[in-house]
Amino acid sequence: MLAHFLTVVAVALAGHVAPADTSAGRKLVRLLNAESAQLIERGGVNYRKVTGPAQFLHNDTYILCDSAIWNVEKNVVDAMGNVQVIQNETVLYSDKIHYIADSSLAKVRGNLVQLIDKESNTLRTHYLDFHTRDSIARFFRGGSMRNKDGSTIESLNGVYESKIKRFKFLNNVEMEIDSTLVKSDSLAYYTETQKAYFLGLTNVWQDTVYLRANGGWYEREAERYLFSENAYILTREQEVWADTIYYDKRASFAELTNNIQITDTVQKTIFFADKGVYTREPLTATLSRNPSLAYYSLNEEKRDTLFLSADTLKYYTKTIGELDSIFVASSIERYEESKRDPLERLIENVKRDRQSQQPKPTGPGRNTSINPQPPATAPPDKNNSPIDTINIKPITNDSISLRDTVAESKLSDTTTVRFALAFNNVKIYSGEMQARADSLSFNSLDSIARLYTNPVMWNEGSQFTSDSIQFIITSGKLKKAELLSNAYYISREDSLYFNQVKSTDMIGHFRENSLFRFDALGGASLLFFLAEDSVMTMMNEKECKFLSAAIDSGKLSRVKYFDGIKSDLFPLVSLEKGKDKLKGFKWRESERPLSRFDVCNRDIKESESEKTMKIEKPLFPNTRRFFPKTEQAGNTDLPLKKSSDLMHSLPDIQR
Repeated sequence: MLAHFLTVVAVALAGHVAPADTSAGRKLVRLLNAESAQLIERGGVNYRKVTGPAQFLHNDTYILCDSAIWNVEKNVVDAMGNVQVIQNETVLYSDKIHYIADSSLAKVRGNLVQLIDKESNTLRTHYLDFHTRDSIARFFRGGSMRNKDGSTIESLNGVYESKIKRFKFLNNVEMEIDSTLVKSDSLAYYTETQKAYFLGLTNVWQDTVYLRANGGWYEREAERYLFSENAYILTREQEVWADTIYYDKRASFAELTNNIQITDTVQKTIFFADKGVYTREPLTATLSRNPSLAYYSLNEEKRDTLFLSADTLKYYTKTIGELDSIFVASSIERYEESKRDPLERLIENVKRDRQSQQPKPTGPGRNTSINPQPPATAPPDKNNSPIDTINIKPITNDSISLRDTVAESKLSDTTTVRFALAFNNVKIYSGEMQARADSLSFNSLDSIARLYTNPVMWNEGSQFTSDSIQFIITSGKLKKAELLSNAYYISREDSLYFNQVKSTDMIGHFRENSLFRFDALGGASLLFFLAEDSVMTMMNEKECKFLSAAIDSGKLSRVKYFDGIKSDLFPLVSLEKGKDKLKGFKWRESERPLSRFDVCNRDIKESESEKTMKIEKPLFPNTRRFFPKTEQAGNTDLPLKKSSDLMHSLPDIQR
């Protein structure tokens, strides 16, 4: 009993020995408890050999160990065996430390150096320096941190700032949180909020989505990201670029800002804008601030692209089961109707009408042809001849074969239908075809794009206007343009005169996105101009019930007139003023986009998918070293107490 009392007294006296130089501001290390503290001499220097368990106190930091060599004069403690450094609710574990009190620096080394904070985040390394005055730990030569849920972050070097609960992982950072893998140059992680900040080039893999940026942050609890500085997303069907991307994983929703490009490889569509809202599944995109899109198709080695812009673009998908049954039925009916050729039906009607007007022969040899020929002696009927008296070759009818969603698949409630809407100042450019309107709508169920409010379409040298225009699209190509109500065709013949056709409705037929034929249906009026020796001399004015015209390089080439034909020729020298224009004439060439840059002035980013697929995912070499697979997530291989339990077992002097 007496010996134990003397040991405790010796320890207490030793703990209160002051160093010689107090002017340097050195703070004393205090020995709070030990089994013994013996004075020993090594190389002319006096040390105290402390055996324990022992407890030291400095900078409100406890150092616990099995034994220690204490240089009181230099204020240095070398602690060994089951070493624990405890400050507030952060605990360091190691085999040994070298504590330089004047510098408030604990050099922690060992087979396993482990730091556990208040939130039970466990950092492991072999090399760590802990600054007790600032509550800052720095690890190097590799380290890995795992939280209580088993998520890990590792890097070559790093810093832990206890006062603000922040880990900074520097160089070769690799992170795994839930189903998310991250590789980054550097990363800061706040343990209380579970928020990570990306401090350099960062690659993220999340389920089937890849994300990349040079900066931003990640909120684990809410599963939200902000990617800044050249952000990029790759999915199975889309590639997305923007200066900034805010991404909510749970909602599969992203807000994009500046230099946006969304490439949908399935739909062969590229979207551009400076502000957008994007949902991955199902794909939706609402774009504003200079939005545009490019709709491309591949035909052997030829690539055709249609560019479209408006003040606002909206793209979304729905399944058949989500749509109104009346809408679905109407769309299917429109689709089937779009495959038919109205001109053929009109010709058949004319044939039937003529047949019904012919007297029926009696007796043997009755003619049963639906298109009987007049007797050879009968003169041709000028007013009812289906072919113009001018030398015009007949037009070969180009059959329209549409193959799209309806034709190639059986519709079910899960069939996906695509919708595209464009609002205000719609402009279109596609090679030889351009258009403008106030608004546009499209759905893939009927494959019809509708232009509304003062629409106009140009093809090479031709201009078409009507109350509304419908584009029939199949396999990514324009097949027909239907001009509904007040249809008007104009082509410039020379600097003064314009060929014109006016009709109730018109249909333009396209081959490789170039107009080769148009039909005027329902009371057609026509003006075209004739030249002699390259000088315009005559105007031909015609009327008929309907006509079909061949187009070559944007000009009328051949015309077939049908039923009720009237024709007059007028010398231009005696033509009354204004007679060279049909009612409603308006030449809108000044509105025409001259190149795709008048519609979309964006540089198109090339696909990065192949390069991205070659990026190596995290391998976690430090995590495999410090957290063997045999360990359970959140457990350690050391019999350690919780930091809160250790705090309660220490003297009240720290509180």
